[in-house]
Amino acid sequence: MVMANTLSGTITIVDPSTNNVVKMLPCDLGCHGVQYGARKNGGYYAYVSSKFSNALIVVGFNANGDAASADIVGRILLTSVGTTAADDAVTGNRGMGGQGILTIPVVYNGWVQNLPQTWKDQLAPSHLNPIP
Repeated sequence: MVMANTLSGTITIVDPSTNNVVKMLPCDLGCHGVQYGARKNGGYYAYVSSKFSNALIVVGFNANGDAASADIVGRILLTSVGTTAADDAVTGNRGMGGQGILTIPVVYNGWVQNLPQTWKDQLAPSHLNPIP
């Protein structure tokens, strides 16, 4: 389990089988949103957004998902260009607010079963049946 701590600027990794903190990783102040996405050949990445940064942190785990193996494996800069679609204009508090994260394809039970077959063909068996 990955938890982002807004005030301390840390990503806390908790082993869900023991409920113990096994690791703490640095993040930008305001990190708060965590979403999981499928990792090629099985397993998952955790994507952590930040309220005060335009960077998305990618946390990776080894193939068996061992919590203690968690490490920052990448950062993605979230910026826009002139052709980026927006649903409205910012009218106040520019730079404030979280960045929502939706990983595609969604591999949660109830969603993965409805994916197009071409996407299913790219997923590991553990992604296709998340609750055995």
